[in-house]
Amino acid sequence: MVRAGVCGFVFCEILLTSFSDLGQLPVTLLRPTGAMKLLPWRLYDLLLTPGGMLGFKCLMVISLGAATLGCFTSLATKASALLFVFYEGVLRSFGHFNHDEMPAVYILVVLALAPCGDAFSLDNLRGKTRLRRSEILYGYPILLMRILLAWSYFSSALIKLRVAGLGYLSADNLPALAIEHSLDNLHDTQYKFAFSLPQISKYTPIFVGLALAWELLFPLAIFFRRARFIILTIGIGFHLATMFLMNIFFPYHIAMYVVFVDWGRFLAKVRSWADRRVRRPEPPSLIERLTPP
Repeated sequence: MVRAGVCGFVFCEILLTSFSDLGQLPVTLLRPTGAMKLLPWRLYDLLLTPGGMLGFKCLMVISLGAATLGCFTSLATKASALLFVFYEGVLRSFGHFNHDEMPAVYILVVLALAPCGDAFSLDNLRGKTRLRRSEILYGYPILLMRILLAWSYFSSALIKLRVAGLGYLSADNLPALAIEHSLDNLHDTQYKFAFSLPQISKYTPIFVGLALAWELLFPLAIFFRRARFIILTIGIGFHLATMFLMNIFFPYHIAMYVVFVDWGRFLAKVRSWADRRVRRPEPPSLIERLTPP
């Protein structure tokens, strides 16, 4: 279920993204970083064309679609992880770094190395999976994915405190950041609520402090079910608030909340509800109620 949710979301994101626009940019703008420097420039020359980007998109859509359905799961998840890492490397080689997709990168890598096609998959329907494995082989990857997502939030709070210290809680910090992001050319700028923040700047340290505490406490969602529901609900509200106030939205982070869902418990409740619906006797008709025994 986690595999289908994660790969399905990335599949939709890639399907709805225009790759032809990227193919219009000159390859000389690229500044490859890390392992991207090991690839020959001839590859980038062939890739950064409308046709090359369209072919790359087709490969990603096919691999992510197969991974979502659980068809040739082992191969599809590995191909999806590799292609998505390369896709992120190409985007970041143009100079704009964004950490929204990073949890998805790591989670796709975990799924590529985990037996995530043994039950909810077409491979299982075709009898192409193993019927029984040790439970730790399923539990450990889920725990690891939850830790990776929690670390994304927790480390974000640590970086803010390390860079800005308690100055991050100043009254002018949030209004200044929100207005800057609402005016620059690296974010969508359709929302203008940021310009009302200076009027309530004396209250903004409270909001910033609560958001910082939420990020620091996010790891509690790994171990405590009740805390998990509260923390994830706050997370959805937090990301919606950043979209309206700062024109920054983290859809990948919200989508990765799927790793915190207890799918076994969820499906058990669905089956229990379905059984009660089947067993519930139908109410007597009007004629039966009016007819004496």
